[in-house]
Amino acid sequence: MTPDLSSDPAIAPTAAVAAASPTPGAILAAHRKEAGLSLEEVAGELKLSRRQIEALEADDYGALPGNTFVRGFVRNYARFLKIDAQPLVQYLERHLPVEPQQAALPRIHDDAMPILRPGGARGAPPFLLWVLAGMVLAGLVVGGFWLLQRNGYQPELTLSTPPAIELPAPIPSPAPALADAAPTSVAPTPASADGPTLAPSPAALPTPAASPVPTTVPAAPTPVPSTVPSPTPAPAAAGDIRILARQDSWVSITDASGKRLLGELVLAGQTRTVGGTPPYRLRIGNGPNTELYYKGKLTDLAPYTKVDVANLELN
Repeated sequence: MTPDLSSDPAIAPTAAVAAASPTPGAILAAHRKEAGLSLEEVAGELKLSRRQIEALEADDYGALPGNTFVRGFVRNYARFLKIDAQPLVQYLERHLPVEPQQAALPRIHDDAMPILRPGGARGAPPFLLWVLAGMVLAGLVVGGFWLLQRNGYQPELTLSTPPAIELPAPIPSPAPALADAAPTSVAPTPASADGPTLAPSPAALPTPAASPVPTTVPAAPTPVPSTVPSPTPAPAAAGDIRILARQDSWVSITDASGKRLLGELVLAGQTRTVGGTPPYRLRIGNGPNTELYYKGKLTDLAPYTKVDVANLELN
């Protein structure tokens, strides 16, 4: 007897689809519509195509890959809508088409086949053939060397003499220049006991050589500015709304002009920042695991969330 899925309180459908014996597809479609979810949002959450979601809700199991995939799709769909999947799977066990079993192919044993000669006798092992080939090759090498020695062939080694390298003649160092005249020495004048000491004549003193005057003036050092300009801070991302997904969440945002600012699946750990003309209309598929910041302030999504889907408007 087919179980009545409408009697199960965990998956009781809404009044719009309360039939005598609703199918799993009708129950899933009713809960989806009650949650305000579209086919695209469900397909994005379950990683399925829209055509597969339509086939599940229409109980068109022939359009799906197979019975195993149908059971898995129904379990994931029911888990996403937070309803009990066990009665739905029991219904599928009674109504899914029987799949033909694949016949098992006979197993072929890979036994080693003996190598037979044209006469029917077994051939020699490959190792013995390699040994015989090596012996024949060694005999040919030894015989050829013996023939060369018998004919008096002696290899000649030719050593090439390296070319001589000529070194340049040493360059004689210039002799040091001699001074034209020796410096005149002036003997000190002894002091007189009765009178003052006489200083030597200025003409007798040696004249010191004039020191060269530098012709170039070093350039003045470039002044170093006392203050270092601070780096310009990077501008912050423009936008009134910032979305932070702690888990994968489908987010749809439109502004007052009807422009769709965001409509995609935000993966776990990613953020999105958008801005436009308020008021904004938002739909967040995984509200309990998504953070919403409006103009820098955290917005509580719990009052706007129903069956994990948050619908709200920001002015």
